[in-house]
Amino acid sequence: MKKIILLSYSLLAFSLIKCSSNEITSNETSDELTISNHLNNEGTTTSQTGNIAITSNCSPLNDILFDTRVNNTPKEVNRNAFGMKSWKIVNSLSDEFNYPGGKSSPEYNQKWKPGFVNSYTGPLPTVWTGEQVTFETIYGSNRALVLSAKENGVGNNRTLACGMITSRGKSSYPLFQEAKVKISSSQLANAVWMLSDDPGTTEEIDNLEAYGPRLLPDGTECANPYFADRIHLSHHTFANIGGERKDYQPKIQTWMSRKKTTNDCTRENDVVWSEDYHYFGVKWVSPTRLDYFVDGKLVKTVNGLRIEDGIDPRSYTKCGDGLTREMHMIISQASQVWRYGGAENFWNSSDIKTGDNTKMKIDWIRVYSPTGDENRRSCD
Repeated sequence: MKKIILLSYSLLAFSLIKCSSNEITSNETSDELTISNHLNNEGTTTSQTGNIAITSNCSPLNDILFDTRVNNTPKEVNRNAFGMKSWKIVNSLSDEFNYPGGKSSPEYNQKWKPGFVNSYTGPLPTVWTGEQVTFETIYGSNRALVLSAKENGVGNNRTLACGMITSRGKSSYPLFQEAKVKISSSQLANAVWMLSDDPGTTEEIDNLEAYGPRLLPDGTECANPYFADRIHLSHHTFANIGGERKDYQPKIQTWMSRKKTTNDCTRENDVVWSEDYHYFGVKWVSPTRLDYFVDGKLVKTVNGLRIEDGIDPRSYTKCGDGLTREMHMIISQASQVWRYGGAENFWNSSDIKTGDNTKMKIDWIRVYSPTGDENRRSCD
């Protein structure tokens, strides 16, 4: 029987789970110093670590959601401030996407392939394809990669062709991935992530996952407003146990919102991520630590191997302990009908599924390592 690979994003439990988490509120002055006070040396763990979020006074406690500090000056990460001063760009995994010839450029095709890391084409009705990948000029010679969606077929046979590209190269830790992205104005999943290509694709790091704006163009609310105007920052470990694909990811503080101004905790004050370009980064520090950045600011750290809401409390990883496998860079869109209770509800919703509003734009993706080379790890 053909094994069906279920992707990580079909995942979320809606229950609120009470468990320990460390929160750093907005009266702290130094993100880096505050984080370091909660950790031992890089990659090690204490009994008090797990998810450590940089939160605002609007943030709920022990929730899947956290609200981070107001930041109205989006910019890329100052790598000098986070232990990456001498790190070099990994050219095989990075791209400015300034190709006059677009997808016909030999350099583009040397770096990227259309679709997934293997022959899997996505969880229906999503069908991942390079046909929905184009380029647009932002200004001058600065171009952006553009992913969009297109409906094909009719009735129960309808599918949604969604853009996806995967890097031909891959790397293990230590690694820093950052992308400048304009999330689409649709309610499709926009993602920049990393995934191993071993059988079962067992290790994943999600730099960015987002579902577009809460309000539709006519001012009405989208079908699933909980996820809208929020950013998913997470990772996954997978295992096949008794013929069933098991999927672990942290549950506390995996969804992030940010307010436009202080002293207003209403949803109307949430940043609408689709309105402009933003910067999303993740530093894969070690097998047991991930640091997440949004618009140049450290917003969250996950540290620790076997603790709840840590890296791998279920012991699913088999290539050493924690996240160690070489991973490909992936940029993608998907329908994710689990949020609607099934494909029929997805198609019947008024949410945006096709057209210009589905355009996800990526100005660049940049990947750094200490040497500028892809990091190799082998598994016995």
